[in-house]
Amino acid sequence: MAQVLPIRFQEHLQLTNIGINPASISFNTLTMESDKFICVREKVGDTSEVVIIDMADPTNPIRRPISADSAIMNPASKVIALKGKAGVEGEP
Repeated sequence: MAQVLPIRFQEHLQLTNIGINPASISFNTLTMESDKFICVREKVGDTSEVVIIDMADPTNPIRRPISADSAIMNPASKVIALKGKAGVEGEP
């Protein structure tokens, strides 16, 4: 009898095809919220960005100039949750 796999994998998107730097595709810089959103933290030159990919419209990623240690989308209300260091810029 053939064993049924508990999870079926299917590729939906190549992040590099929509402009995501391959160096930014890792567990440290990318978060997924269910099957609805992907958030990627990227460094573009001297600027930090958070890229939001809505899987309902994956060919139009939204880029925001945000510096954060981590980012994830709320699937119900399109709100970004950010985590960062507390303090004033320039503090050690």
